[in-house]
Amino acid sequence: MPPRSLALSATSLCAAGLALLAYFHDSDLVLLREHLNHPFALGVLACLLAALAAAGLRWMWLRVVVFVLAGLGAGVALLAGSFVLTFSSTEEAGFVDGPDPYRVRLQRSLAGLGPDTVMWLSLRRDGGLLSREWDLGCFNDDVPDDAFDSVTWTGPNSVEIRVTGGQSFPVPLDPASGRPRTTVTLGC
Repeated sequence: MPPRSLALSATSLCAAGLALLAYFHDSDLVLLREHLNHPFALGVLACLLAALAAAGLRWMWLRVVVFVLAGLGAGVALLAGSFVLTFSSTEEAGFVDGPDPYRVRLQRSLAGLGPDTVMWLSLRRDGGLLSREWDLGCFNDDVPDDAFDSVTWTGPNSVEIRVTGGQSFPVPLDPASGRPRTTVTLGC
């Protein structure tokens, strides 16, 4: 096997490993969560690199098998990625600034195929490349009283989330790390 094929094989395995890591492990680093969390694109890249590496194989039958498997894998990754993107896309609904360096991020998405929406809340601690983001809550407006209404900072280490039914949920934050000690979910 030529050195080019060996390098492409190693790169393909690395891309496949990154795809699996991105799919199964949810990181709290914003850099990884927002910019490198594309497991299906990494899967397609791994399949394409495997096909390119197979071009250097000596046995024709093995080359064909790898081409077919890489093509099937890339097709499945593209189909699954487009399906996931269609049904799990979120839109930004804004930020609620807190004590520096904290902010609460609001995101809205559809709840399945119906008209209901889900509001996702996360706590972000800004720190450049080491910015972190943790889940804070999830609210489905399927039941009108459970729909998200507002979020307010009640202190440097606490947040209060209100729903339209009047309920409020205090969420304490760990003073050392800033990570929420609890999360709130209604209908998610």
